[in-house]
Amino acid sequence: MKKENKQKNKEKKKKEKPILTEEQIKKRKTRNTRIAACCFLLLLGVGVAGNWYWENSDISAKINAVSSDRDKILGEATYVDATTQIAKENAYFSSARVERQTARDESLEKLQKIVDSTKETDKAHIAAADKIASISDIISTENKIETLVKAKGVNNCLAVINEDATKVNVIVDSKDLTDQIILQIKEITVSQLGCSYEDVTIIQSN
Repeated sequence: MKKENKQKNKEKKKKEKPILTEEQIKKRKTRNTRIAACCFLLLLGVGVAGNWYWENSDISAKINAVSSDRDKILGEATYVDATTQIAKENAYFSSARVERQTARDESLEKLQKIVDSTKETDKAHIAAADKIASISDIISTENKIETLVKAKGVNNCLAVINEDATKVNVIVDSKDLTDQIILQIKEITVSQLGCSYEDVTIIQSN
């Protein structure tokens, strides 16, 4: 009989839940809140960074899709060798500039939100800040290339650098592109971006 009573007492103790003090309850809530916040920031950083890459890694491809059926691509094999494609759209420059600017504005806005919502030591904060600096450098280099190319007598110019800043498409509005001008455009681009001649594609829009 005594053994049965002892066994029942043990089972009761197992079923009984420990009573927590108010201080212990507060500590648990605080810990759970911190864990949830960390998970949220991690998911936010990964999600936005992934979204940024998806939208921006192929800005050149988006713009190239507009021009692929209508422009002349120059200097691919050597400095001045050319292949010709039929020109179909007259509004290329305006649509390409809008496409490029819109994609980058959206990316910069999302990256800035990460920077504002995280600490300077967080990985997501550092990665977002680096991306913002990289985009700013690319935009600055594109502007320099466009200004210098137009100074050579080209009517209009649009430079589109890829995300890694290793390749660039230079779209020019010029009826007569001599071998000399083509070579000058490549030299300007190589000096500003630091890429090789083979990584520069010149596209004639006219």
